[in-house]
Amino acid sequence: MNGVLQLSYREAEILSLLLKIDLEWKPIMPTDFKNIISTDNRRKVMSESRINKNNLSKYIAMFKDKGLIVTNSFGGYEISKRLLPDISKGYIDITFILEIDEDQKSTE
Repeated sequence: MNGVLQLSYREAEILSLLLKIDLEWKPIMPTDFKNIISTDNRRKVMSESRINKNNLSKYIAMFKDKGLIVTNSFGGYEISKRLLPDISKGYIDITFILEIDEDQKSTE
């Protein structure tokens, strides 16, 4: 997937940690909502990746700009459903949708 996303090694590492948090999230209380970039989750990512707060904030802003992290209906943040693999019966199904920009087409 990184060939499509064009992320650096470090960006891919941080995104994979956030993806792991997203996939492993389970509410403890009925009022809990998913927020993968909460203070506690940021601390976890900083600890596991040895990244500082400012650099993590830059990566998160970039992920939001690229649409990789989106706002959920409760006001928290989660990984875009487009990135989450569909795992069923031991298979992973990933669908890519590529948009062609008419202005960028070659006129050969």
